[in-house]
Amino acid sequence: MSIPPRFERRQHRPPPDSGGRLFDPPLIPDPTNPAIAIDHLVDNNRLLRAAFDTQVGDLKLWELIAATRRELLTVATEYTASYRDVHRPADTAAWIAAPIIMGGHQPELFHPGVWLKHFAIDAYARRLGGTAINLVIDTDRCHTASVGVPVGTPDSAVFEQVAFDQPGPPIAWEERGVLDPECFRSFGRRAADLLTPLVPDCILRRWWPLAVERATESHRLGLGLAQARHQLEERWGLETIELPASELMRLPTVMVFTAWLLARSRELHDAYNTALRHYRRRHRQRGHTRPMPDLVQRTGDDDEGPWLEVPWWLWSEDDLSRRRVFANTSTPGILVLSDMETLRVELPISLDTSPEKWVDALTRMEEHALRLRPRAIITTLISRLLVADVFVHGIGGAAYDEITDEIVRALTGCDPPRHAVVSGTLRLPLHDRFPELSQRRPAEELADVQQTLRDLEYHPERHLLPWADQPEAVRDLVTEKQRWIETHPTPTLARRRCREIRATNDRLAYHTQAIRQRLLGRVGPLAAAVRAEKVLLSRDIPWCFFPENKLREFLLLEID
Repeated sequence: MSIPPRFERRQHRPPPDSGGRLFDPPLIPDPTNPAIAIDHLVDNNRLLRAAFDTQVGDLKLWELIAATRRELLTVATEYTASYRDVHRPADTAAWIAAPIIMGGHQPELFHPGVWLKHFAIDAYARRLGGTAINLVIDTDRCHTASVGVPVGTPDSAVFEQVAFDQPGPPIAWEERGVLDPECFRSFGRRAADLLTPLVPDCILRRWWPLAVERATESHRLGLGLAQARHQLEERWGLETIELPASELMRLPTVMVFTAWLLARSRELHDAYNTALRHYRRRHRQRGHTRPMPDLVQRTGDDDEGPWLEVPWWLWSEDDLSRRRVFANTSTPGILVLSDMETLRVELPISLDTSPEKWVDALTRMEEHALRLRPRAIITTLISRLLVADVFVHGIGGAAYDEITDEIVRALTGCDPPRHAVVSGTLRLPLHDRFPELSQRRPAEELADVQQTLRDLEYHPERHLLPWADQPEAVRDLVTEKQRWIETHPTPTLARRRCREIRATNDRLAYHTQAIRQRLLGRVGPLAAAVRAEKVLLSRDIPWCFFPENKLREFLLLEID
């Protein structure tokens, strides 16, 4: 088997129909095309990874990968065992050598299409005899402590924001505790009560006590949600293990790789911006903020040299708000990191210093409550290069990993391992409870009403009584309008012709007032029904708002 060439960019779209699932590669291989299978993808990725002879400190990159996998499996198993049962194979060497299928997402109340990734990595790993690991991205920011709950009737449904905790500062999930225990404890009951008219048997009411228990034990909002969800997955038979991204970044081998990237700040800075520029060109995006801002360069004092922004976040225990990170390597053997405001730290990190010093310096940062956390691109770069035989993305992550791929090529000269893509669409199961919904087309009806109102404005004569039943004055107006329509619009007559037709339409409108008022009376209810339909058909509704049987069917748990 030869190393594959660079893969063409793949296009993915969310499945349009409820219950639709996207697996690339498929869970069950196609006998007619065995190359499109998880087995083949793992084999190709391992060949690609074997070509990575880049020197990272005193190790080749492939040697660092083997050490990272050992550390990660050990720590992830210990973390998972702290709140649920987990099986650790007796043969450690075989366990480390077996395929690792990995995914990751923020510890929030995500929709079923995101949750499907967890079940996919479990299914892939079972097929391969490997290990499925979910990375809890607690290094991302917790933006809100509320969620939109569909309330009302099928004709007037809206999203009502329901708080599961009191608002707090926009800090990383790893730092976010529960601020209002009573609000958090009562969320399951409050949200389920609001949802009952539409979904009377949602799983939220039964599952939420697990979230309350785990949040109390972990003292973290995000970990409480993630661990409770993981406990439910265990009850449903999944054998995945999990690890917060913050713990991943504390692994010594990951610290070595982080320091190596930071020591090459100039190369990373340039590769990142170049990859963004190429991405925007391919996708015809304008500006320098989409899909994410360029890294910038700032000028320091004359003797300091340039400060290069690097794709990490920095914060302290005294101020938990995430700040951008700037690196300065003008002093030989020293890396200076700063937010260019209040935080500044000097580290003995350069390509000429030993990895032991790198790890010691980054460890001391952690001990002094300074958090250095990667942005999304670097998180997936580390996961794909150092750990996963296959990393499973959703559609958005897969699109942005075009940027990651280009950065890997720029820094290593090698093609990166290829990722998998999993997504799905599940909408609230309302048709059994409200069968009339299947017959309704409010958007089409509203469009027809609006078109008729427009026609009443410009062609009122089409909506009058039959010619024989019309009063003589109305017939005269229609005749007059037709005469002006048939008049050739010469330069002399064009303006008058237009005015006369409009004036006639205005006079005819008096005779269509009843029709117009009846149509206007339908606009409001139809517009509300259209808005309600968008709410009820949203694919972003949290998974815990669905009935258990619908979730199990969607998540493949009823399939052998």
